[in-house]
Amino acid sequence: MLPLPSSTSRRNNRTYFPSLPPSHKLSSSQQLLQTLRSRTRLTNLAVFLLILCLSGSFLLNVNYLFLSTANFALSSSSFPASASASNAYGIQRNKGHGWDSEVTPHQLRSGIPLSIETTLERDSRYAELEHMVMVPGHAIWLGREEDVSRVNENDDWILEPMQRGGSVRTYVKHIRRGVEELQKDNKALLIFSGGATRLPPSPPLPEALSYHNLAHALGLLPSTPIPAEAGNAKAPLPLNLRAATEEFALDSYQNLLFSIARFKEVTGVYPKKITVVGYGMKERRFTNLHRQALAFPRSSFTYIGINDDVPDLSKHYSGELKFGFKPFLDSPTGCHKPLSLKKLLRNPYKKIHPYHISNPELIDLFEWCPPLTPHTPAVGVDDEEDDNLENYDGVQGRSFGGVLPWNPNGIKGSGDGQDEEITWDRERD
Repeated sequence: MLPLPSSTSRRNNRTYFPSLPPSHKLSSSQQLLQTLRSRTRLTNLAVFLLILCLSGSFLLNVNYLFLSTANFALSSSSFPASASASNAYGIQRNKGHGWDSEVTPHQLRSGIPLSIETTLERDSRYAELEHMVMVPGHAIWLGREEDVSRVNENDDWILEPMQRGGSVRTYVKHIRRGVEELQKDNKALLIFSGGATRLPPSPPLPEALSYHNLAHALGLLPSTPIPAEAGNAKAPLPLNLRAATEEFALDSYQNLLFSIARFKEVTGVYPKKITVVGYGMKERRFTNLHRQALAFPRSSFTYIGINDDVPDLSKHYSGELKFGFKPFLDSPTGCHKPLSLKKLLRNPYKKIHPYHISNPELIDLFEWCPPLTPHTPAVGVDDEEDDNLENYDGVQGRSFGGVLPWNPNGIKGSGDGQDEEITWDRERD
């Protein structure tokens, strides 16, 4: 006959309490302890506790995994100018964190860290500005005010070899024309754009700041105090207070994009109209590619082209097509080689722009990197050496498809440009 299971075999009360007399009746607590100490139940309890520990560990790991994924998604997505935008940077907007008694409701809603927002105070007239006039930089002027008489000479400029021989006169013309456009419109803000792009021993001086310094030296932006507001009548802001610098752009696409972000920093609003003053050979690049990439309305965009005063510009235009227009046609934001390599080489001082913080509405646009798409040769052109910019008059590059302050409904497309074709006027005809 097989023995009974240990859980059913009879046990004497003295099994686990040998010091007790045989006739002693166990208390309820002692009975419970004796039951738990039985071998079968003790094994079951150990297994139960082990399963409980493993389950707790599993739940903790799952919780950590989901929280990490959620935080990553939060930090990498686009945020409007609201409290949700500031949360992406771990900024606390809850009551009782100290800032609430020091800031305005607008500052709380801006999405900009309060340690930065509270250092900004804008005259109310800045919010009325709506026209951005942008002059992209091409070189760095190192002169002083007393040297301005020789501004058209190369001596006070940091230049590339190809820029010698008359280019500095064109840069001065760009600056002067930018100020002229500023004078025409009391609701305009002039922005000189360009970073510290030159390698040492060149100083870490941004192109934009050198242009601004030169404009002052030329007497184009005389220092004028801000006029007082007399009742309801508001005098327009003087020229020098409507001129700013954008000191981080490393290429022409960033000239336009970062200047829009800088306009927002200065005025608190985004421009409704844009005028760019630059080289005439770059008009198609800015109008058909950069403007299109940013989905800025064509009807609100103007380009003023001023070229070098030389008899033959054919090499300038062929160089623009090969090294400027076509690379940006293939890579609208310049995030692929060779354009990405150019940006890398143009940032020798490891500058980091602040626009993710000051323009949380544009985070997705800043990080937009559409796939590299080699361009289609122009119709009727068999040899690329025979190609020219005129063949690209009707070409429009790819556009960012997300929501933007100047394009609140977004444009048709997935946002990466893959389902958006580059079309040619000749083909449409």
